[in-house]
Amino acid sequence: MSLEQNKEIALGVSRAIMNGDWEKVGELLDDNFIYIGDGADPINKQQYIGFMRGVLCSAMTDMDMKFLRVIAEDDLVAIEYTNEMTHTGEFFGVPATGKRVMGTGHFIREVKDGKVTAEWQTTNALGLMQQLGAIPS
Repeated sequence: MSLEQNKEIALGVSRAIMNGDWEKVGELLDDNFIYIGDGADPINKQQYIGFMRGVLCSAMTDMDMKFLRVIAEDDLVAIEYTNEMTHTGEFFGVPATGKRVMGTGHFIREVKDGKVTAEWQTTNALGLMQQLGAIPS
């Protein structure tokens, strides 16, 4: 696959999540997909989809994700993003606030044979929780 194709596949996962196209997310992720993020234990494909669908997308709506930098080398695609969203459901114990918040971070997705096989992500979780009022600024 070309670097441009790898970029489109890597970005396609995020776009499918934002659109709630869970079938497409499943198609783009390899069956042996592994996610490692923010110091938590690694999770597999089903756990990742479950989190995105059942936690993130049920608590945050009207997402507007922007890809600020997308860099590809070999089978890795690095992405810096912002995600403006509305907090409409419980998120990590914080009841819905109705606030418009901004999530930011970086992730690297490994793309092999047209599928995302791994993702490593770092988010500004502290900043997001401060915006929700869960942690003092």
